[in-house]
Amino acid sequence: MEKTIKLAQEKVGYTLRLNKRSRSVRLTVACGGALTVSAPPWMQESRIERFIVEKSAWVLDKIRYFSKFPKTAPAPRINRKRHFAEHREKALTLVQERLLHFNRLYNFKWNRVAIRNQRSRWGSCSRSKNLNFNYKIALLPPRLADYLIVHELCHLGELNHSAKFWALVAQAMPDFRALRTELRKIFAGLL
Repeated sequence: MEKTIKLAQEKVGYTLRLNKRSRSVRLTVACGGALTVSAPPWMQESRIERFIVEKSAWVLDKIRYFSKFPKTAPAPRINRKRHFAEHREKALTLVQERLLHFNRLYNFKWNRVAIRNQRSRWGSCSRSKNLNFNYKIALLPPRLADYLIVHELCHLGELNHSAKFWALVAQAMPDFRALRTELRKIFAGLL
């Protein structure tokens, strides 16, 4: 349902989605600056609005940022299981080859590499040194796939996003900031 709220002398429109699986309020801003608020159906609307007001600085900042990018047409509905099955092996081969290539620089050790069908992450690195990647990495331009692989590989050395971590990333990807920006632009349309 469409709603409006006043944030810092500015009226902001948003779409409220009630989701029975939600346990808390979630805010997302898409390209074009559209705000979506997801909340459990049992939560009072006044509490939801209070949460949005508390996060108003973040909301307004993200709306300004994402308003710069054109609204993207909704992606066609795909059968996620079939799409995953079609691209999983290609993704695994790509990730394994590029991990070996970039690890010549780092010489890190990992336990397992997995390709997953995730909705909101490109990759992750666990404390037990397992690397996980979204199968859609196989659909990215090679330079962005390489950035994601290097990013997760560097988490084997620094399991955070500190200055030391970014210095590790910069060893293989000196232009990582531009790549990260480019990846964010296509994030909503591909994941």
